[in-house]
Amino acid sequence: MRPLTNELPKALVNVAGKTLLEWAIERYKQSEIDDIVIAVGWKGDMIEDFVSKSDFKASVVHVPNYENGPLQTLLTAIETFDGDFLLSPVDAMIEPASVMGIQTHHSDLGDFDGMVLAIALDAETGTPVELGNNGLLTGIGDVESNSENVAWSAMMLIAHTRIRELCKSALDDGKERVAQLLDQLIKDGTDVQGYCASQPWFDIDTLSDLLEVNQHLLHRGGFRETNSVFIPFGDSVEVGDSLTLRSNIMLGKGTSLQGPVLVTSNCRIGKDCKLGPNVTIASNTTLSEGCEVTDAVIFGESNVSSQSRVHRSVIFRSIGYNAEV
Repeated sequence: MRPLTNELPKALVNVAGKTLLEWAIERYKQSEIDDIVIAVGWKGDMIEDFVSKSDFKASVVHVPNYENGPLQTLLTAIETFDGDFLLSPVDAMIEPASVMGIQTHHSDLGDFDGMVLAIALDAETGTPVELGNNGLLTGIGDVESNSENVAWSAMMLIAHTRIRELCKSALDDGKERVAQLLDQLIKDGTDVQGYCASQPWFDIDTLSDLLEVNQHLLHRGGFRETNSVFIPFGDSVEVGDSLTLRSNIMLGKGTSLQGPVLVTSNCRIGKDCKLGPNVTIASNTTLSEGCEVTDAVIFGESNVSSQSRVHRSVIFRSIGYNAEV
């Protein structure tokens, strides 16, 4: 997602009115997970500051050698506690039902001493995994993509902190990714059980992925916050005279909103603007008159000049990043 993520960590990128970190914390809470460790590397101070100003009940752990890759991040996190844990990257948008489902599946396995990895048989992105006939994985990462036994994973898994020493050994051997560790464990005889997640999930690696997630969340709906304006899919609004709402949202005369569109607090939308479909306008954004915005996310207290045409783009701090570039 560079160059956008040269300016801020991916965890603080906004989609459908919230940061990816907020979406993650929300789905864990909905899944009855209360003990949360956030392991941070790149621009970790920004994430720690964000968490300190929120009502999150989570601890932030800085990863000193985060350049070594996600495996180093995992090890640093699990050195702070003991027991079973659920690992989920912040850039994996996974439904709470799937988070609860993998926990139930792990619990139903009883004394199972291996790991459980969430997979999808019909996904188009993620890490490829190869399944055996008994539901156990026979390989991960470096598998034949044309095999009929291949599924995909967003790398949400349940394991136990006893893998710490295995993580250290893998790092000493030059491995960087969690998938490489799992593949080695499978080859060494450790059982890794696949859990088929029935709900859709997204692995957010590009701006196009982010816009796809924004569309998915907006179409799903459910935005009931009093400090926002949400126009659902299939609905539209035409503004006659200018409006100022309680949440300090100002909608200019002649503006039209074609759902799904989400506009959050303290936004000023100039006259004769056209918004939607699939548009998120985050807090403290100003659109000057005559702007046309479709399939876009605008956040970071941005100002968009008059008569601008914004399509398949992310705007952060008034700088546009086109998903097609």
